[in-house]
Amino acid sequence: MKMIKVLLLLFVAGGLGGLTSGLLVWALGNGGITPATGFNMVPEFTLRWIGGRVFASGLWGIIFLIPIYINKAILKGAVLGILPWLSSILIIFPYRMHVGWFGLEMGYGTPIWTLFFGVVWGVTGTVFLSRFARR
Repeated sequence: MKMIKVLLLLFVAGGLGGLTSGLLVWALGNGGITPATGFNMVPEFTLRWIGGRVFASGLWGIIFLIPIYINKAILKGAVLGILPWLSSILIIFPYRMHVGWFGLEMGYGTPIWTLFFGVVWGVTGTVFLSRFARR
């Protein structure tokens, strides 16, 4: 039963990170900030779009078990946020979205912006776990 609770907490932490970073991607894209700085992703805010991000991010939450920077939630989240970012720029962008390596067909700012969103995802998840998992 404890293992189920841990996995559920990890999924929620990852999903919360996905919700936070997804809202940020949407807000900055629709506000014109990311397109003006070389990342031309302006998603339409739909349940399918945000739900997909939350679910996939929830699955990524399992990496929060990696035992690095145990007592430094922000640093741990920032470092672990690199892993889903790498999967995006090396797998999702070129092979699923067909926007080239590093997503460069969406603009030259894509690698930097997506790294930023990955770090936001990781920090959100690890801060949530550091606060909630103690209880």
